[in-house]
Amino acid sequence: MSEEAERIVYEESVRTLSQQKEVLDGLRARAGTLLGAVSIATAFLSSQALDTTELGSLEWSAIVLFCLVVLLSLAVLVPFPWSWTFAHHPHLLIGIHLESERPPPGWKPSSPSEIYRNVSFWNGVHYDKNGRKLALMFFLFTAACLALAAEIVIWLILLAR
Repeated sequence: MSEEAERIVYEESVRTLSQQKEVLDGLRARAGTLLGAVSIATAFLSSQALDTTELGSLEWSAIVLFCLVVLLSLAVLVPFPWSWTFAHHPHLLIGIHLESERPPPGWKPSSPSEIYRNVSFWNGVHYDKNGRKLALMFFLFTAACLALAAEIVIWLILLAR
């Protein structure tokens, strides 16, 4: 394979990771919006629906759904448990491809073609790992949206009484 072809594959692998990061950023922005929406909807609807001191099962269901939306939205927003990889650390690349501290016998610096191929391969690995996490985050976000819809329906039922 020519170096030009490997460079094209490399650039495409970088583009896919970049697009994946944009999808993640968009999902997190929507989760933040959802968090604001549930707060406003709950504040407005619950203040009118909870005019009695006694809480029944529907009232508690709406409160639990509110808590669920908040928790699911925060799970999407909080970055620390997910450990995403969208780039390679330059020191690692230099150590692997250009300068080895303790080179094994026969080691030589990588050619540009080998670097393109190696980085493209690992971009694919990272894309797949990130994709599994992103799918889970979309599931959590969808569950939060459904919980918000159910909560609003319950508040509206309580208001209609």
